[in-house]
Amino acid sequence: MKRVWSLLALAAVAAFCTSLTACKAGNASEARPSVFRMAYFPQAEQLQGGGLRVELMRSYLEKQLHMPVEVVRVDGYAATVEAMRAEKIDMFSGSSLTYLLAAQKAGGEAIAARGFPDGTIGGYRSVIAVPKDSPIHSMQDLKAHAHDLVFAFAEPASTSGYLYPRVGLVSNGINPDTDFKKVIFSGNHLASALTIKAGKVDAGACMQSMLKTLVANHKMAPDDIRIIWTSDLIPNGPYTVRKALPEQLKQEIQAALVQMPARDPALMAHLNSLFHTPDSGNVIVPVTDATYDGLRKYASQVKDFNFEEK
Repeated sequence: MKRVWSLLALAAVAAFCTSLTACKAGNASEARPSVFRMAYFPQAEQLQGGGLRVELMRSYLEKQLHMPVEVVRVDGYAATVEAMRAEKIDMFSGSSLTYLLAAQKAGGEAIAARGFPDGTIGGYRSVIAVPKDSPIHSMQDLKAHAHDLVFAFAEPASTSGYLYPRVGLVSNGINPDTDFKKVIFSGNHLASALTIKAGKVDAGACMQSMLKTLVANHKMAPDDIRIIWTSDLIPNGPYTVRKALPEQLKQEIQAALVQMPARDPALMAHLNSLFHTPDSGNVIVPVTDATYDGLRKYASQVKDFNFEEK
């Protein structure tokens, strides 16, 4: 695990400052850009053969912002943070942990997230699962046989694919750095789910909604994997913009997102078809950095979980 961590995890999170306190970027001072650049990293779209979501969003934002919108494909959460830090993208939608990284290192600012009509933010859950024919039926079994098992996280900057399942393991007496035979990072939630299903690892973590998406798209039967642990509710990750963008533009982006159900019901319905669960919410609500203070505090207090550069 130590070698895996040094090669993969540190590439994503060791670039953090020495705490999880959000970076305080300067006030917005840039001129309005000639092109608005939106990050795209496919997950559910891989199951459906295209990027309909991002094309619909691109078209919608062009109409609402009255400016060209460019889609910039990135591969993974850590690459997204780096792209924002390098000012190659102006907005992304990703996990809550990715936002904390972006706020810390890339001048990211949370403006909106999926939630409920009363203005509260929604959430999602992480799971730890095993193949259907596995002899592992509980976290106690996982602990008892950990030294013989290969475990897969999704990626180091993922809230439900790394942070929360790591907490779940540690709280059940399993040190993922030392107790497993081997730990790998699959790269994303889809890869984790399919790797578990295929029996290429003995156990692994991913977001619960990915399993539902796979079942809905007939890529997995409901009993192809067995869930042995489910996390508490994780706050939905926000739409994150570069804090240095002009304040007026950020307000326009936030308004476009929050008013999407009224301005483009078809787009909102499509997003709900991909990502909606009872806990996630079916509208988009305004959020701020303070919305994620609880998660920031939670992450900073996790035993053996350290973002400091080694």
